[in-house]
Amino acid sequence: MSNPLQDFFGRIPLFSGLTPDELTELIRAIQPTQLSKGQFLFKEGDPGDAAYVVERGELEVFLDRPEGKIQLAVLGANAVIGEITLIDGRKRTASVKAIDDVSLFRLDQQEFSFLRRNLRPVAFKVLRGIAHTVCDRLRETNELISKTLSEDIQQPKLREEKVEETESEKPKQGILDRLAFWRTS
Repeated sequence: MSNPLQDFFGRIPLFSGLTPDELTELIRAIQPTQLSKGQFLFKEGDPGDAAYVVERGELEVFLDRPEGKIQLAVLGANAVIGEITLIDGRKRTASVKAIDDVSLFRLDQQEFSFLRRNLRPVAFKVLRGIAHTVCDRLRETNELISKTLSEDIQQPKLREEKVEETESEKPKQGILDRLAFWRTS
């Protein structure tokens, strides 16, 4: 017989392949967490110490830049946030703030590392799920880059049309120039 937490986690794609015993083991490692409207879950640059699963409410994921806030996503019930920290434990790459009151479950990176160090199947199944998520995101990013490059090629180049340019008129850096992993030198 399953319990409500097993049912909840079993509906989330990252955890849906876990057996009831594995779900129970995962649930033992989580802690319920609450956020009030406007409260930060974490800020860009904070230590990556946990992943979160949204039970109720909505969160805004964004980057704070000098030219303004860049909203990356709005996440609601059943969303998983910060799962990559379960692998690398590195600093947060975005800020997350509660849009309204939010209930979450926190999976501590150290608790997850304990499961992994003890060769628990639940840890490796979750890692495989995270790898699939990261691969999907990389494929989407590659498609976006390809589409952007195709659009750039189809548009006339301003640089070629101008006889002289001032420094401020030069074209801005291309998308591939801004992505370090695409640089060839």
